[in-house]
Amino acid sequence: MLKIGVDLRGLQPQMVLAYTIACSIWNERAGVPCVITSASDSKHGPNSLHYKGMALDLRTSSLRSEQVAPIHTALVAALGPQFDVVLETDHIHCEFDPKEPPKSQA
Repeated sequence: MLKIGVDLRGLQPQMVLAYTIACSIWNERAGVPCVITSASDSKHGPNSLHYKGMALDLRTSSLRSEQVAPIHTALVAALGPQFDVVLETDHIHCEFDPKEPPKSQA
């Protein structure tokens, strides 16, 4: 689901995968939809990956307080080290930001 006004133009495929996984986790652990509250829209820092289609913000206000940390932990584990998943005060920020160069294929 999308918050009204969210702009998905330029969203990269890695973020579609991340959102699909997040939807599954929200459904399994809380029984509520995972809502994107920001993609390439809104105000973010000047070097934000939101503007490159490589970041999403996911709503946490629909979760009970005791569900937020376990859902964040599950998302971190499911997405792995190529993603940064940060628990903010009012959302979970998820970005594709691999720290290692791609492995060459032999």
